[in-house]
Amino acid sequence: MNTVDIRINMGSEDIKHIIKRYHFREEDFLSLQALSGSMAPLLQVKAYYLWKSGDSLMSPKDYAAVFLTLGSGIDEMQEIYLSKNCLSEAYMIECIAIEMLYKSYGELIREVQRQTGKWVEKMEFLGDTYPIELLPKLYREFGQMDISYNEKFVLSPGKSVVFLLPMSDEKREGDCSLCESCGNKTCILRLVTD
Repeated sequence: MNTVDIRINMGSEDIKHIIKRYHFREEDFLSLQALSGSMAPLLQVKAYYLWKSGDSLMSPKDYAAVFLTLGSGIDEMQEIYLSKNCLSEAYMIECIAIEMLYKSYGELIREVQRQTGKWVEKMEFLGDTYPIELLPKLYREFGQMDISYNEKFVLSPGKSVVFLLPMSDEKREGDCSLCESCGNKTCILRLVTD
């Protein structure tokens, strides 16, 4: 198993993107920026991945199976705001965390491509492309991680995901887009059009 610590930063442009994407008001900029700054020292972004040769169970191509988490600090911060009934701030934390996950995907993809010399074709999430019931089998292959799941297949920490990255020897221009890989064509957050 490979482990990658990922560093991400949220700048002013990221906050402006959050305002636009999640329909905040311009006046929310300072609150979003302050919360983002408060979240930064709590981040423990870590990706665990295994390089797998094509098999019939998951993918016919070579792929990286990935567990990625922002760590438990963000969950704890959000829970504090929720317990104090600060719902706007808790929602802002959720939106910032989603964008932090997006940035983490890009950093991980660049790292996997650098280490393997192969190119990521797309992202395929358990629960979307593959049945979530494959989670226990995949999880057993990884060994010790800072991520767990319950009987309903909910990952903990909450800001964690599991996905596959099918790889190719053919160079791909640009970054792999989450929206290009997603099967939900009616998502209001979709960044690409078909």
